Amino acid sequence: NPVELGMKFRADIAGTISAIRFYKGSRNIGTHTGSLWSSTGTRLATVTFTGETASGWQTATLSQPVAIQANTTYVASYHSNGRYSVNNNFFTSEVVNGHLHGLASGASGGNGVRAYGTASAFPTSSVNAANYWVDVVFNPQLAA
Repeated sequence: NPVELGMKFRADIAGTISAIRFYKGSRNIGTHTGSLWSSTGTRLATVTFTGETASGWQTATLSQPVAIQANTTYVASYHSNGRYSVNNNFFTSEVVNGHLHGLASGASGGNGVRAYGTASAFPTSSVNAANYWVDVVFNPQLAA
């Protein structure tokens, strides 16, 4: 079934999100769209993935970078035809990559979020602290 798959994250410092990424398996075909959301479900940006390879990391650059604030929860997601990569119990603890933090399930509700439907929608349901391999390209704000 078509599904929106996402992850909740925070940044230590302010900056911008310039792209959405996801890991694609060879059976995950069709058109994919990526979204950046506020923690309350406001869509801040959306982008359609083009020029995808058969598998591996796919990246779609936003038409305009989106400014994000430090220590604020956001959700990065993509819409899939129902095939997707997943690792259960991944977000049982926080995952840190530079200034970005993939939140532990429970820190701001469950992490590894999804929403079933034929259209892109804010993902809020979390099962098994799953990692659906969605990511962002973050550009830290330089100190003045």
